Amino acid sequence: MSSTAKSTNPVMLPMRATAAGPAWRKALLPVLVVLALWAGWRIYGQLRAEQAVADADPALALQWRPGFSAALLAQAERQLAAGDLQAAQDSARRVLANSPLRGQAFRILAQVAERRGDPAQALRLYQIAAKRAPRDLPSRAWLAQHYLQQGQYAAALAQIDSLLRMSPSRATAINPVLVQMAQEPAFADALAHMLAGNPPWREGTLAALRHPTRGNPEAAGRIMQALQAQGGLSQDEYDRWLDSLMAQGRWGEAYARWASSAPKPDGRLPLLYNGDFRQTPTNAGFDWRVKRVPGVLLDFVPDAGIRGQAAYLNFLDRRVPEAGLSQPLLLGPGAYRLGFRARATALRSEMGLQWQVVCAGSGMVLGRSDPLQGNMGWTRFQMDFTVPATNCPGQWLRLVNPVPAGAAQRVSGELWVTGFTLLPQT
Repeated sequence: MSSTAKSTNPVMLPMRATAAGPAWRKALLPVLVVLALWAGWRIYGQLRAEQAVADADPALALQWRPGFSAALLAQAERQLAAGDLQAAQDSARRVLANSPLRGQAFRILAQVAERRGDPAQALRLYQIAAKRAPRDLPSRAWLAQHYLQQGQYAAALAQIDSLLRMSPSRATAINPVLVQMAQEPAFADALAHMLAGNPPWREGTLAALRHPTRGNPEAAGRIMQALQAQGGLSQDEYDRWLDSLMAQGRWGEAYARWASSAPKPDGRLPLLYNGDFRQTPTNAGFDWRVKRVPGVLLDFVPDAGIRGQAAYLNFLDRRVPEAGLSQPLLLGPGAYRLGFRARATALRSEMGLQWQVVCAGSGMVLGRSDPLQGNMGWTRFQMDFTVPATNCPGQWLRLVNPVPAGAAQRVSGELWVTGFTLLPQT
């Protein structure tokens, strides 16, 4: 008997479990269905609330989710715009009751405080808003304006830096303000200190300062000097600064700044710099300028019988209005004589190439060299010209093709030039 009982027990137990299984499932099924419906309803309500906020209907969103922070913030913004300060304050506080770190709610409270004539409270709340919502642009903008008005320029620029990093498009509106403010030495120093850190908006601000018409030469000079003093001005930025001064007609200032740091191999600066190309042209200031021109290969090479190097130009039988070699000059009124040496191999063009001296701005031609063409060994050329007393703040020496635009501008062959001198004539 005992062995029979032992053998039947394992069979009976699974039968009980199998019989109980369907009963439990039947009991749980309604509960699971209710939970699923409840979860689905919550998801649906959340989606409806978010859609309502997206559709600018915070009231509808709050019907679905009464504590929805985004909807409460949108509602507070509307109430503030309508002038209902108390309602806006209440909505913002409801946001903070649910989300104490929501910085935008502090900004709304700050706006309420400001409109109620409590600037100290407004400042405190704006500072909290900026700390808890670093990307809240209205808070940053208000703080920047506040610090500017208080003369706290470093603090103001810290806020402007954040604004421009988060919203680069605002530079269009902010840069003119920076240009205007930079006339004040204390602000210029603070701005230079900020720019020395190389923020992403640096290049745009420097370009705005240098702009020929909308910029401010005095402010740009102050900023550039401050950057230079702090060791934060790149060579390219310095060169562009000099070019901007020339573009504004401030040739004397540009020359003085360039001359203060230009190498002086013979201990002085001649009227025409680096005439024998002993130094590689820097393409900046009052040194030689080299511009890439299609159809012209330009290099600086040594050659027998010359001192220093020669500018070597290979013309590839294409239309060439100019050779791409020039130098700015700063000459006072009076008579001058330009001299240079040249040699050529199979140099062919309709009228020959020529060096010209022209007035900056007006483009008036002051002098032309004899044409350069054909085959010739090293030959000395001279040209005389006179700089007028007015309307000629600076000059350009350029190698040009005097033929008008068209097929006749084709140039082929090789040209070497060097040994440039420029002397006043009495």
